[in-house]
Amino acid sequence: MSPVHAEDYAVAQTYIHSFSNNISVYTGVFALNKDVSLYTTAYVKYTVDMINPNFFSEGGGGGGGGGEGAGKRRADTGLVAISGASTAAGGSSAASDTRNNLTAALTHNFDNIVTIEAGYDYSAEKDYISSTPGITLKKDLFQKNTTVTLGYSKNMDSVNGKFMASTEKKNTNNYYIGLTQIISQKTVAQIGYSKSEITGFMGEGNRLVPVDGAAASSCTDATIINCEREKLPGTRSREAYLFGINQYFLHGILYYPAPSSLRLTLRQYKDSWDVTSYTEEAEYYQYLPDQNLLKLDFRTYQQTKAYFVKSAYISTDTFLTASPQLEKQNTYLLGIKLTHTLEDDPDYGIFAKSLLEGGYEFYTQSTNVSAHNFTVGVKFLF
Repeated sequence: MSPVHAEDYAVAQTYIHSFSNNISVYTGVFALNKDVSLYTTAYVKYTVDMINPNFFSEGGGGGGGGGEGAGKRRADTGLVAISGASTAAGGSSAASDTRNNLTAALTHNFDNIVTIEAGYDYSAEKDYISSTPGITLKKDLFQKNTTVTLGYSKNMDSVNGKFMASTEKKNTNNYYIGLTQIISQKTVAQIGYSKSEITGFMGEGNRLVPVDGAAASSCTDATIINCEREKLPGTRSREAYLFGINQYFLHGILYYPAPSSLRLTLRQYKDSWDVTSYTEEAEYYQYLPDQNLLKLDFRTYQQTKAYFVKSAYISTDTFLTASPQLEKQNTYLLGIKLTHTLEDDPDYGIFAKSLLEGGYEFYTQSTNVSAHNFTVGVKFLF
């Protein structure tokens, strides 16, 4: 049996994330996927996230104020969820950041017995550096109707936030097992389980927590009385369960005479900090005339708060946090994207056979933060 070739392509994409409290994040993605031999494929991707200081507000948003700006703190979770960038440090002197991320992977098919992918991910911000090697094994069974996936990666992070006296370390061991099953010619199902064990410094070092009745707006420096650094547990165990199903149709909505597909995904997450979350997502793909593909996306997310999160703290509390990522919240995302495939025509030059895409997403969070996200990209096939 001959090996299955990967698609050779280069991708350039731009994202703009505009939050309702005047925070903007600009993201650029550049990726290359190439067969280097009959059985081996190489992949490399570079991502840059830029938080623009001209779009930050120092207060606003309501809800008690704060040295970082209460609205900005509530947008922290959105920054991570949408762009992958962590928030910039609080305060007027540190209102911007740039995250550079490089991913490289090599995939080899061993005579159709097993496929192994070895990868490395490096991410750097001014206060956070992460280095992550990983390996994934895939095995096809039952005439390729079943695929078993096993994965392991290790995050080795260094944290040196604005309010930290020195650099701290955090280590994470990640494990994954998944099963993809072809049920029929039109139906494919997937289940997965992941587990992470984290030890070390759990915070970002960029937040101060007011205690004993202090005002959050006064906590601009770690030397100020009743303004404490965050204190979080030194370990955290995470588990997640995933179920997805892809259904293909010969016709689209209202019997539109072109193929379409629907993907439904459910994910449950829980951890040792009593945070539980549920994610539900529906993605609909519809082929349109003139080599166009329409994608509609709807996602919901519900999360409980960590067991130690409180509305106000006292100095004797064991744990202190101002992280919005640990609070109770609900988020919703609604998106649309159109992809156009250019013909294999010499008149298009390097763009022949390329895919052009543009998209829009609206993201809203129960913490009174919303965002408009715009995507423009091109995928070169060669």
